Amino acid sequence: MKALKLICLPLFALLTFQSCDEVEAPYKEDIIVVGGDRKVLVEDYTGHKCGNCPRAAKALHDLKDVYGDRLIIMTVHAGGFATVFPPSAPYYTYDFRTPEGTELDTDFGISAIGNPNGMVNRRQVNGNYVLSSTSWLGEISNVLGDASPAPVKIEIENTFDVASRTLQTEINSEFVNFLGGAHKLCVFLVEDSIINWQKDYDASPEDIPDYVHRDVLRTSMNGTYGDAIANTSAGTIDTKNYSKTLDATWNENNMKVISFVYNEVTKEIIQVEEHEVIH
Repeated sequence: MKALKLICLPLFALLTFQSCDEVEAPYKEDIIVVGGDRKVLVEDYTGHKCGNCPRAAKALHDLKDVYGDRLIIMTVHAGGFATVFPPSAPYYTYDFRTPEGTELDTDFGISAIGNPNGMVNRRQVNGNYVLSSTSWLGEISNVLGDASPAPVKIEIENTFDVASRTLQTEINSEFVNFLGGAHKLCVFLVEDSIINWQKDYDASPEDIPDYVHRDVLRTSMNGTYGDAIANTSAGTIDTKNYSKTLDATWNENNMKVISFVYNEVTKEIIQVEEHEVIH
């Protein structure tokens, strides 16, 4: 493994230190893929002023070449590195932040630890939800290494009206096995390939005006923590319908719906699925 950038410790508002952690790239040739229908969600918490974050993002998206559609990525801009400069500034004026992303970042304490950091299926590892980017691969492998059938299957059906820019989404969650405890459904919207500024310590100059931001969280269709699922008995299909008017600046052709079922107590994601808005 090659050591990358030295740790940087900028001081932001409210006198809160946040670290921009060094990143090591995973070696894809060491990965063994196990068959199955389980999928995994990696939430990459980042910011356009985090200079080590692009390397973590690239390493994560490179894993899509290995895992394909079994690896689902949601990039969340939150915390000190996601703050914006005034409109008169030459760069970093675009605000990628969302209320949902900020709430998640605060509740799980992610950017308070540093960036790039994130969560893998919101599973706790040694008592911690927040994992450094160098730990993502190991936990992805743990989730997808379980060859047993996923206890719930999720189907997403999207209908988009171009004139009104209204997205209608139907989520069907079919429970193959009984799931004990309280479970909820979350539905998020992400947009891929947003071109804007990004700091990158591997680039020269470090401030890149046309960086491609991948799989960026835009909004939720049912709140930060979703809706309760009343019946999780085996053979049950839970159907929920949602509607959202997309912002005029969003490119619907690059957008996807991400939906997952999770345990309300442990927060762990049981299964996740994604589907393009336009397909």
